[in-house]
Amino acid sequence: MSGVTKAIEIGRINLLRQVRDRGDLFFVFVLPVIIIVALGLQFGGISTARLGVVSPPGDAAAAALVTALRDADLEFDIREMPDEAALRTAVETGTVEAGVVIPEGYGAALGGTGVVEVRYLGTPENVTAGLRAPVEAAVTNQAMTVAAARAAVRVGAGTYAAAAPIADGLRDGVAGVTVTTTQVGEPGPFAGFGQFTFGAQSQLVLFMFLTSMTAAGRLVLTRKLGVSRRMVSTPTSIPTIVGGEALGRIGVALLQGVFIVVLTALLFNVSWGDPVAAAAIVLTFGLVGAGVALLIGAIASNADQASSLGVFAGLALGALGGAMVPLTYMPESMRTLANLIPHSWAIRALQSLVRDGGGLASVAPDVAVLLGYGIVLMALASWRFRKAITG
Repeated sequence: MSGVTKAIEIGRINLLRQVRDRGDLFFVFVLPVIIIVALGLQFGGISTARLGVVSPPGDAAAAALVTALRDADLEFDIREMPDEAALRTAVETGTVEAGVVIPEGYGAALGGTGVVEVRYLGTPENVTAGLRAPVEAAVTNQAMTVAAARAAVRVGAGTYAAAAPIADGLRDGVAGVTVTTTQVGEPGPFAGFGQFTFGAQSQLVLFMFLTSMTAAGRLVLTRKLGVSRRMVSTPTSIPTIVGGEALGRIGVALLQGVFIVVLTALLFNVSWGDPVAAAAIVLTFGLVGAGVALLIGAIASNADQASSLGVFAGLALGALGGAMVPLTYMPESMRTLANLIPHSWAIRALQSLVRDGGGLASVAPDVAVLLGYGIVLMALASWRFRKAITG
């Protein structure tokens, strides 16, 4: 058996040990999905805003307003509420993003001469202000018809009941004001992102690194139990042993990365951009995680120390590198510090693929930095592990 074949076999065995551990199965396959879903539901973009509505039954004018809200540009998900108290509770608890209260006798009040009040309920959060505009637009459109019908009644051109349908039918043919929107500046950092995109990208980077760190403890056990030393006594060279252990760590990192990419693409329709470029980012960042795991496994004195150090390093570097809080929300000093963390280069590259639609050439600098980190870390770790098993 050649040295390359032996190294691959050592790596395969390490990967199988990771997969067969039930505790690691939860950590690798279940926990990332839970966090991605939670982030998507909490912070992801609202594709269909939930709007609670209290509307008097049998009122044609109120029904027309509800239809206008349902057909608004934002495509509200209308949730009918039995009364204002229930609506207020739904808004306060987040069951709906905002609410509209159409008063009793709405249609009859429109045919009068007084002011009719449609109430809008929301929280102090920014999303409330954003959803208010399409609600006001729907109410304003109906108010135009009401104003025209009331004007007809005032000049003696008929009753409100007769004038309102005519005004409503002529409204679309009346020339109005056209608003032209022009985008200035660069697209935002999350342009083109779906609801689960940021969560998938950040957790890919975070969990690839953390999962690699869990493999460091097993490497310590391999050393402590003398497995590596016994392999040295066989016709297996030290470079083959070191290479096999390194391949095992790379395999663990890539297993985590491929799982997250494939699962989120299939279940949550997450786009990862150009597949070749995305694969290059995942591969080079996997090399970084494997290098750190091998280094910790080589210098730690026991498995508990390796696990603690690995988790601390994974969470700390993830937080500093933008895997927990978007880099764009960090202060300038923190963004500067993040340039020293490989996580930030991986996240920026992944975001660029989706936002800018580039390919491998567009993220080549980021991939080169990750590759540089990986090579340096893997060389240092291999040297230290070689020293650890030879004494």
